[in-house]
Amino acid sequence: MRLVIDHSRCRKTGQCSYLHPELFKSNTDGAPIALIEHPEGALLTAAEDAIDLCPSGAITLVEE
Repeated sequence: MRLVIDHSRCRKTGQCSYLHPELFKSNTDGAPIALIEHPEGALLTAAEDAIDLCPSGAITLVEE
């Protein structure tokens, strides 16, 4: 599974980087950057939580 951020949908609220700094950070304009592209174990659980919490639905996990 690959963690993907759709920047065209992102509202830049910062919830993902605030709640899951182990997975995301914000760049200079507030857009999130995925720090771990292929989360596993507890990080996969955190990624799924971030997906559920994203107000714009911009974060997804994609099967490769």
